[in-house]
Amino acid sequence: MNRHSTNTLSFPRRRESRCPYRPQTHTWIPAFAGMTNQVKLALLALTLVLVACSKDVPLEPAQPLKASTEQLATIPNLTPGPHKVLKGEPVQWQIGGQDLRLRIVQPEGTGPFPLVIFSHGNWSDITKYDALLEHWASHGYLILVPYHADGGGMARGIFNSLRKGNEGLIAARVADVKLLLDHLAEVDALEAGLAARIDRSRIAVAGHSFGAFTAQQMIGAAAVNPETGARVEGRDARVRAVMAISPPGPMFKIINEQSWLNVDAPMLVTTGTWDVNKQFWPDWREHTLSFNTAKPGLNWLLVVQGADHYLGNLICRPEREQPPQPDALRMVNATAVAFLNAHLRDDLGARAWLDAATLENLTDGFARLSHR
Repeated sequence: MNRHSTNTLSFPRRRESRCPYRPQTHTWIPAFAGMTNQVKLALLALTLVLVACSKDVPLEPAQPLKASTEQLATIPNLTPGPHKVLKGEPVQWQIGGQDLRLRIVQPEGTGPFPLVIFSHGNWSDITKYDALLEHWASHGYLILVPYHADGGGMARGIFNSLRKGNEGLIAARVADVKLLLDHLAEVDALEAGLAARIDRSRIAVAGHSFGAFTAQQMIGAAAVNPETGARVEGRDARVRAVMAISPPGPMFKIINEQSWLNVDAPMLVTTGTWDVNKQFWPDWREHTLSFNTAKPGLNWLLVVQGADHYLGNLICRPEREQPPQPDALRMVNATAVAFLNAHLRDDLGARAWLDAATLENLTDGFARLSHR
């Protein structure tokens, strides 16, 4: 995790995609119902070629962070918290008759600590989000990261996309989170004393990209099949709040303007003005659809100038050949901790800071926090 402090950030021009295929974007695979495996693979190959060989979306001009050291010092939670962070290796857990691979990132100490369950992005992994998770853990949050069927790289993601289809993948992700929630009292099987360090009355779910939608399902979001009317839901009363890092906009009809109408619990959505993709979201504002359509009152939106889907290469795709965006990361992390403090710790000061929306002034427009 990059902990270096910098008050300025340059924005190089985005390069065009090159052939042969090198995945540069977050790609979702539709369900190919009724097709043979050969036809599925042929269509998939064509889709990937088209994705790889198309030009990138022109990027909006973006201003760098120009805030002074004194201004930045007034932003709460911008620097790592007081807790030493313990990062576990991925472990396999046989629980509830199922095998679940997961990882624990936690603050040192006896706790109990509020819990965050984090859902990774499509084709990504449980080890590629330390830039977020370490910061949250340093501020006193214990984080469990389950491994989903579409994770672990392109090959595994494609295989399970073809096998399950979009609805099946979405349902499997929800099942992974609920499996953890159902068996929190038994986590000592993973690490002695872990159950006592988790405050099961204070739980949030967070996620990135596809995982952001998984998190949103815990508070009322749903994927809806327009042909059959089938809904994939996941509401769980044990979840008090959700953080959605670059959630999807409309996707293959199954995720659409109707998907977030029933969201009615505290939700933080984050995106950036370079969070674009020609095939799926050519306008970064599509990532704000959940913020704009959820039930009003408990929704916050963070928009960061020049932030893309991966914060350069700091989350989800560290192998990506793009420069890191550490200032954008700091804005996301500071806002995330304030949101968690407000809704898991009932911190009135943190809630007042979220509602005051002073971040835009403090960062000279680099980061903007809105409340709806």
